[in-house]
Amino acid sequence: MLKQSVKTKVRVGIAALIVAGGLFATIAVNSGSGGSDWEAECSSAPAEAAGKHASAIAEARKALLANGNDPRLGIEVVDLSACAVEVSWKADQAQPTASVVKLLIALDLIDGSGVPSGSEATAVHDMLAASDDRIASRLWQQHGGPSIVRRQVEKLGLTHTSPAADAGQWGSTQMSPSDVIAVYRHITSGLSEEEREFVTEAMESAPRNAADGFDQYFGIPRAFQDSDWAVKQGWGSSEGRRVFNTTGLVRTASRIFAIAVMGTWNETVDQTTATTALTAATGALKSSLTAGST
Repeated sequence: MLKQSVKTKVRVGIAALIVAGGLFATIAVNSGSGGSDWEAECSSAPAEAAGKHASAIAEARKALLANGNDPRLGIEVVDLSACAVEVSWKADQAQPTASVVKLLIALDLIDGSGVPSGSEATAVHDMLAASDDRIASRLWQQHGGPSIVRRQVEKLGLTHTSPAADAGQWGSTQMSPSDVIAVYRHITSGLSEEEREFVTEAMESAPRNAADGFDQYFGIPRAFQDSDWAVKQGWGSSEGRRVFNTTGLVRTASRIFAIAVMGTWNETVDQTTATTALTAATGALKSSLTAGST
């Protein structure tokens, strides 16, 4: 299994049973990094940094083009520590989100009723971490479907985001990489500490195998094995295209990045071919972003 190495994300549970005069105590220790670590003050539009990482963009595109099947790629990477765009390629072109739209579902729920508790908290956590489609479909229906997207578009000022033509197809919601990054900027700078911790802890806890059995450790989790990450991946089909998106937050030695690498292919593409290419593209960005970092 791929390790999330220095991620102090490995949850260690210590249970101690102390029986003395009928006293029972259970002690649980969590060594996770905690969602508060993802706070970053980048609430305003990030500064443009034209021309940076041109070779990384070229390598990313090469990785996607090498296998044919009409790949379409969009990238945006923002250094949240400096509030500056590091990488941008067709970042304003909308693409199908697949499960990345679950971020909007979770944020809309929090806006309406606060951080969930009890069984609902477990459900929303599983929707984000394990990408559980059944939970997403229930919440989508309960909270107005396309209205969820429209409310978040208005609140977050998203400019290249729209619901799918078929109101029941939440995975065909369209978002650009730049709008996905705007969502991550909101998570890291616009939510309360409790809200931010709830969302990012779920994203940090993403297991290798999603609820549907799909290996969601492509792109960011595999390319940034030695960094902390909190991700929301997306995969599936939309309007005759295969969709694979890797998005999330990454902490290197000195900086926090928000990353969105979004790709679609003809439906003829093999999923291993597509995810391997997307991982190679993300790895090219990683090499450039971390070069010279301290």
